[in-house]
Amino acid sequence: MRVTFVQPRYFNIWEALSLGYIAAYVKKKFPGKLEMNFFQGYFDDDQTIIESAKKSDIVAFSCTSPVFKSAVNLATQIKVINPGVRTVFGGFHPSAVPEDCLKEDAVDQVIIGEGELAFLKVLSGDINSIIYGEPFVDFNEIFPDRNLIKNKRTIDLCDKMIKQRITSFQSVRVCPFNCAFCSERIITGSHHRKKNPLRVRDPKHLLEEIKWTAKEYSLNYFKFVDATWNTSTEKVIDFCEEKIRQNIKLPWDANVHASFVNKEMLKAMKAANCKLINVGCESGSQKILGDIRKGLTVEKIKKVFKWGRNIGIERRGFFLMGMPNETEEDLKLTENLVKEIEPDIFGITILCPYPGSDFYDPETMRDYDWAIADEYSNPYWQTDHFSNSQLKSKQKYLTDKFASNLSWHNRLLKDNCDH
Repeated sequence: MRVTFVQPRYFNIWEALSLGYIAAYVKKKFPGKLEMNFFQGYFDDDQTIIESAKKSDIVAFSCTSPVFKSAVNLATQIKVINPGVRTVFGGFHPSAVPEDCLKEDAVDQVIIGEGELAFLKVLSGDINSIIYGEPFVDFNEIFPDRNLIKNKRTIDLCDKMIKQRITSFQSVRVCPFNCAFCSERIITGSHHRKKNPLRVRDPKHLLEEIKWTAKEYSLNYFKFVDATWNTSTEKVIDFCEEKIRQNIKLPWDANVHASFVNKEMLKAMKAANCKLINVGCESGSQKILGDIRKGLTVEKIKKVFKWGRNIGIERRGFFLMGMPNETEEDLKLTENLVKEIEPDIFGITILCPYPGSDFYDPETMRDYDWAIADEYSNPYWQTDHFSNSQLKSKQKYLTDKFASNLSWHNRLLKDNCDH
């Protein structure tokens, strides 16, 4: 059977880790012969993708909301040439609005949730239009197929752009939080201690993958893709101690939730050569943090940034603006918090009402063109307190004020606006 995986084009490129896991899993479990190819719209033009995909039995697209339109366009052109090709759409957007996706003539099947077991069903003959994913249970038994997803290309691109050979690893599935603006739960489900617990990788298995990948692609840095990496002190300590025990000196960073951070954790991370913690601060207003369901206090944010500075780990602060109840006073609190904690890297986004988040309204937003929207800027979102243009103006004010330590994406947005 001939299978083509496609990650459609997007300006912000990353390794297609989910497709790497799916490919590795079906390669292990499918009893028949598989010929698998992978294309990435950032590197491969449409014609190259279409020419290969038209000869396939199945073409599988991994879609966030901004790339869904591009994926449908590719699938349509493929089906014009070969109507017998079966198209399968998975990822955040199809998981959030499967019925809308199936209204497209070029979409044959949609996978909701995690793709490993669901795609195996597809290969085994399941032709249902909607296939529900199940929790991936072989997390400690396989590595994602990085050669298939051509991980070298994204690493080489990082090397060219920022002079670092970086790629990402996954250490846990399921996020213990349920933030209002996030759609993570539509893939792995909402956390429940018994019904949907955290699935944490064994640190030895994880480090085995890190060592192999570092050697294979000459990495000089790595990061974790997990929305919340520090799900427990025990998990953090176990990983850091095992990394030190194996004498793996490769530097790294991770997304941490400030409510789970303590000094012991940060000291262990520093000892294991962690260079940076990425903290979702979101707001300097306790009212807004409550609206987000962040499970976090402003005071804890201040403590974490102070601890990080004293211990010697760089600190990135992610902030969000545009919550429905946010006022001028709330934004001033955010500005004051940034000044107080002095993040080494500062980033601020505008709420984007993606399908799967609390803010998506199918009645009024179904026809939005998500290809022109992302978390850094979109032409749609406004609140009772701020118009869309006012939100962008407030964002520009803050990026100008803290221009000396902007995140890469905010810097790119600022440069485009300035020119």
